[in-house]
Amino acid sequence: MNEDVLHPKTVSLDIALAVSAAVGVTAGVILSINMDEASLVSMSGVPEKLALAADGRWLRIFLGSFAGAGLLLLAAFLLGFCAVSQPAELLLTAFRGLGLGVCVRGVYLGDEVLKSLAAFLPYAVLSTGVLALGAREAFRLSMRYLSLSVTAENRLGIKNEIRDYTARFLILAVLLAVLAMGDAFLAKLISGA
Repeated sequence: MNEDVLHPKTVSLDIALAVSAAVGVTAGVILSINMDEASLVSMSGVPEKLALAADGRWLRIFLGSFAGAGLLLLAAFLLGFCAVSQPAELLLTAFRGLGLGVCVRGVYLGDEVLKSLAAFLPYAVLSTGVLALGAREAFRLSMRYLSLSVTAENRLGIKNEIRDYTARFLILAVLLAVLAMGDAFLAKLISGA
């Protein structure tokens, strides 16, 4: 079987994941056009985040930030164990983008746009990058499973690949937790608490 089919080039996969997220953001903005403005501002989560930061409840901000992106990262991890989940891995980044598109529109409709953007964008962009890295790892492992399914290739090395895969996702989860902690700290700084 052709090696290019079984092991796609990283650059093209990275571009596909970025395009998927960008298409999701665009779709989110378009879908939110007919939504109520007050609902959009509320859905962005920025007013609540800044209010929590002003009250000193940074742990709740951390948990909220980490849980949202963490669940998507967990889904990417699990999708890696399926030989035919490559489309779902691309859709996962598009789904993240869809949510961000709706939230970005809510941020722009709210009060103090610059303050809201500063509270929203850094974590949104960085956590989406972490999710894209996770989706890339999941894509690679699912392609490996696909190659094992359609060839008589030696399956003895898969145990080491799964161990490395799990270690990379643990690193991504720790990175996401650090970013969520930074998000809570940034919200505290912006709120002036």
